[in-house]
Amino acid sequence: MQIIESSVLGVRSARLRFQHPGGKPSVTLFPMIHVGQPEFYRAAFDDAFAHDLVLVEGVKSPISARITRSYRWLLASKRIDLSLQPKSPDPGTCHATIIHADLSAAEFAVEWRKVQLWVRLAVYLLSPLIGLQRRWFATRETIAKDLAMDVQPSQKELVDWSPETGALTHAILESRDERLVDRLREQLSAESKTKIAIVYGAAHMRAVIRELTVHQGYMTGPSDWLTVFHF
Repeated sequence: MQIIESSVLGVRSARLRFQHPGGKPSVTLFPMIHVGQPEFYRAAFDDAFAHDLVLVEGVKSPISARITRSYRWLLASKRIDLSLQPKSPDPGTCHATIIHADLSAAEFAVEWRKVQLWVRLAVYLLSPLIGLQRRWFATRETIAKDLAMDVQPSQKELVDWSPETGALTHAILESRDERLVDRLREQLSAESKTKIAIVYGAAHMRAVIRELTVHQGYMTGPSDWLTVFHF
C-alpha cells in the first residue's frame, strides 16, 4: 500500500479510508508532506476538517523548530515556489472537534535527551546547513527524490538503521507514533458513530495503518490521491 507516490509527474499523497465491519467510526488518513502546493493543503484540510473529529500533530518546541529549518528555509527560494504546511484551524472555525495527538514540548524534550549527545549536536548543526543548501540548490525534483513511501519500510531504510539513528528515530518518530495510536484507540473505544480524520506526517501513518488493520480489525475502503506538487 502506497502512502506517498513520487513519479515523473510529481508527488501525490494517498487519501486512505478505513472502514470497520462492526460499524466502528470510519477513519480517513491524510498523510502530510511539510512543503507543497497551497492547493494540496486546501483540498486536504477542507476534506479533513469537515469530519466529526480530527487528530492533528504538532510539537511546539525550540528543538523541533531547529530541526525543521532543514525544510522551512528552502521556502525562501522562488525557484521552488512551494508553501509550508499550514497550522490546523482554530477550534470553532470548522465543523470538526480537533484533538492534539502529539507530544507536549516537555514530553518531547524528555525523549530528545535520550539521544546521544553527539547525534543531537550533529542534528543542531546540520539542520540549518541543509536548509541553506536546499534554499540555494534544491529543485522540486530533488525534494521529491526521497519522498516515496509504502506501508512497509524500504530496503534502504532497513540497511541505514544503526543504534544511533535508532535512538534519533525513536525520539522524532516512534515516541510520537505511540502517542498518536493511544489517542486513536481512545476515540475508537468510545464507540461513537463519528467520522475520524488523521492529519499527520506521512511517516507516522505506518503505525496508524498497522493499528487499524492488525489490532482493530479495520479494512481498507475506497481511497484516492491528492497532488502535493507537480514538477
